[in-house]
Amino acid sequence: MRRYILILAVASLLLCSALLAGCTTTTTTGTTAPTTAVQTTTGGAAGQPTAITLTAQNVKFDKSTITVPAGAQVTVTFNNMDSGVPHNFAVYTDASASTAIFKGQIVNGPGTTTYTFTAPSTKGTYFFRCDVHPTTMTWQFIVQ
Repeated sequence: MRRYILILAVASLLLCSALLAGCTTTTTTGTTAPTTAVQTTTGGAAGQPTAITLTAQNVKFDKSTITVPAGAQVTVTFNNMDSGVPHNFAVYTDASASTAIFKGQIVNGPGTTTYTFTAPSTKGTYFFRCDVHPTTMTWQFIVQ
């Protein structure tokens, strides 16, 4: 009986540690160039504010592409509509997600937060995703 309680206690601690590790994020900003550039001729002035509303519901985003001007100050109003499900918004240089441009704090649903960051100054196609669901919630972040 004692051994069973000890195993149960250790398993509980491991589970709690894993859950807490999944709830932490590091916010980083930068302007790293994309791996694969897309040539465009349109875009806005660098530093101009750009507002976006993004909703996560049923473990998917309501937008498959986000387009912003190069160097824009981007404000994302992020709505997590999934009750009891954590989501966030993060932008990376490419689908490998090895270099972050911006990583937003994870929001447990339902909940809303506002993220602000500077878009890359290099035009091209980047990548955005939910870090909690990286295989199903992934799309394009286009800088023009």
